[in-house]
Amino acid sequence: MSLFDVMMNAGTKVPTTEAERDELVITEVSTGYWTYHLSRRRNIMRGLCGAPTLPTAMPLSAWGAPGDESLPKHKHPAYCEKCARIAWPEGKPDTPG
Repeated sequence: MSLFDVMMNAGTKVPTTEAERDELVITEVSTGYWTYHLSRRRNIMRGLCGAPTLPTAMPLSAWGAPGDESLPKHKHPAYCEKCARIAWPEGKPDTPG
């Protein structure tokens, strides 16, 4: 099965317009779990910071959400600050996008 097939089965949206290709999405570091990056749909396998990533189904509104208090500290999500600064130089907007 190709990576494209895996992504389609996982519900990953394939961009068809320029606006969709530029859309920000949350991706996960490819070397482990619980570490998230921001990517453009056109380059979903790289975070804005250049880190190799994999697609997630997380909505952009989940960026920065804390982990469940019942989880051990090492299982709390981490969000790439470099990606956030690149995506939102003026700070994260209140509205998704």
